[in-house]
Amino acid sequence: MINLKKKFFVILFLINCISCNSYALTDALIGTVGNKPFTHSDLLNEMKMILILNGVSFSESKKEELKASALKSITERLIKEVELNKYKYTQYNKSDVENEIKNIIKNLNIDINTFKEYFKSANVSISILEKRIETELKWNGLIFDLYKNKVKINLKDIDKKLKEIEKKSVLDEYLLSEILIDSVVTEQVDEKVQLIMNEINTFGFKNTAIKFSKSKSSLSGGELGWVKESAISEKFKKIIKETDVGKVSKPLLMPEGIMFLKVEKIRQVKNNIDLEKTKNKLLSLAKEKKLNMYAMSHFSKIKKNTPIIYNF
Repeated sequence: MINLKKKFFVILFLINCISCNSYALTDALIGTVGNKPFTHSDLLNEMKMILILNGVSFSESKKEELKASALKSITERLIKEVELNKYKYTQYNKSDVENEIKNIIKNLNIDINTFKEYFKSANVSISILEKRIETELKWNGLIFDLYKNKVKINLKDIDKKLKEIEKKSVLDEYLLSEILIDSVVTEQVDEKVQLIMNEINTFGFKNTAIKFSKSKSSLSGGELGWVKESAISEKFKKIIKETDVGKVSKPLLMPEGIMFLKVEKIRQVKNNIDLEKTKNKLLSLAKEKKLNMYAMSHFSKIKKNTPIIYNF
């Protein structure tokens, strides 16, 4: 914990160095997304939050990369807010905001008071983070309401998977990270894949995920945590098993985009799962996957129709 705190003191010191650069000299309007404006301070606060939430130190050499990540995050959030306003959608559960913050704190391996102190020291209101989470929860709710009747699950596939799991005495568990980028025309796939791999080799998987990934995991560097093989589709499992620990998988071409997976670690756990609970979880994951596909498709459509202006 002491080493972690020292690390964060360094991070916070470097965060405050951002305030000395041109981004913080004025709080002028620097862009609009639809009818939503944002300022220099909005961009600065987003940059600070990315550093805090990912435990990444600020460096002058990566300033523009950090700025691009913050700009991407703000733009995507404002596009969602415009759409939420269009549907007048305001529903979300406040307890889910608290739970999400608890998960962030747990992943950082600190306590709530220390977490609040980091925000205070960086001169960022924690309410900005809460609003970011609220927007994402509302967006998920809107997508569910719009597409819930279109989600169809093949129960035979679920039952087949359960029977295979039941036969095993141990199960593999994978610590995974992901990067999901937009689809491109066939002629541009190789070029796009090479761009992402060059970024990964130069800046690391985590920083590349923050900068390029359109998945919800992007702000945490693409981290998915430990995932049991029982929760992974056969298509993904095959790719994962072919990928060495510490390496990045070959790209998966999917309707929602191009996926890169990194296998951080592998471990085996005793198979003592409750089949009924596992079935419910598999059903939930299958529904979530399809809703994510609808969410990405819906977002892509509204992004094309949303005027985005950057004044710098």
